[in-house]
Amino acid sequence: NAIAISAASQLSAVYNVSAGSGFSSGSNLSQFAAMKTTAFGVKDETAGVTTLKGAMAVMDIAETAITNLDQIRADIGSVQNQVTSTINNITVTQVNVKAAESQIRDVDFAAESANYSKANILAQSGSYAMAQANSVQQNVLRLLQ
Repeated sequence: NAIAISAASQLSAVYNVSAGSGFSSGSNLSQFAAMKTTAFGVKDETAGVTTLKGAMAVMDIAETAITNLDQIRADIGSVQNQVTSTINNITVTQVNVKAAESQIRDVDFAAESANYSKANILAQSGSYAMAQANSVQQNVLRLLQ
């Protein structure tokens, strides 16, 4: 990822930031000595520490780079926090799924089958009793006719 320094974009300074490599300007500090400071209104002088204007230009470039680096670090930290939160949520979900699976596997099949059969028999007997009660009422009505 290449990020151009906005205040020094006319200086053609491109700083690269990538995971594990830190912050680098692509070369050493002598790179600043070859930069023209026309972006800062200084003509025919290079940024460097040999003149006051050159030293001020170097300081401005460094401050801009530090500001951009701080923003990049903040963005990376925000993304890192989001990823960490997502990982934690997924971990909790995994634990819950494993616990549910364990409960399903640990069910006593015989006891559950007996409970199901009991409930089924009770439901059928209730239906049979209701059918008998309805038939008695119908028989009484037939007798009264």
